Amino acid sequence: MTTILIIDDNPADQTHMSSILKEEGYETIAAGMGPEGIQLCRENHPDLVILDLVMPDMNGIEILREFKKEFADIPVVMCSAAGLEQVVALALRVGAAGYIVKPYEKETVLKSLKGFIHP
Repeated sequence: MTTILIIDDNPADQTHMSSILKEEGYETIAAGMGPEGIQLCRENHPDLVILDLVMPDMNGIEILREFKKEFADIPVVMCSAAGLEQVVALALRVGAAGYIVKPYEKETVLKSLKGFIHP
């Protein structure tokens, strides 16, 4: 089964994304902070990471850089609210595989992840 790690400090966003993915047959694990997400990645070796750009402990770009050092083979898709286009562009340059704009819509999420995962 395909496992997706969701790293987002907003529990409602975590739950919503997890629900969308579980409906499609994916297994999800979630972390609320960057270091917790890195540890879960070490323990679970997910097939994909969905990472929020705006986090209270480490910003998403810092977390992405850490992921790319240790888990270069795992695609990371960033997520952010609209209006952060410059930060999204930076994330793509740093190594993000793609991005999803919040609020999440099921069709948009699945389309954005289609090339990286299969249920």
